[in-house]
Amino acid sequence: MNENNQLMAEIREANLAYLMLAQHMIRLDRPQALFRLGLTEEVAHVIDGLSPQQIVRVSNAPMMMCRFRFDDEMVWGLLANHGKQSSTQQLHAGIVMAGRLAEEA
Repeated sequence: MNENNQLMAEIREANLAYLMLAQHMIRLDRPQALFRLGLTEEVAHVIDGLSPQQIVRVSNAPMMMCRFRFDDEMVWGLLANHGKQSSTQQLHAGIVMAGRLAEEA
């Protein structure tokens, strides 16, 4: 398998895992899923309604279905913190990300 085919296979696998997880989270606790996944209610409704066959078909798209929700160096610094993660830093990162999500809405 050449490198490009391998990359496409990995994207499909990541998409499938993401969509299955997203659908499960939406069905389990919709408000929490919207927050954690950074989804709108409309997108959550679509994902919730996908059949297993549709999930497989959508996951075969040649692009990632999920994306990084933030491009803020401060948030990345709080999350990564060079291996020294404290609960205060996690809380701070969560507050910053929630604020960004509220700004987008």
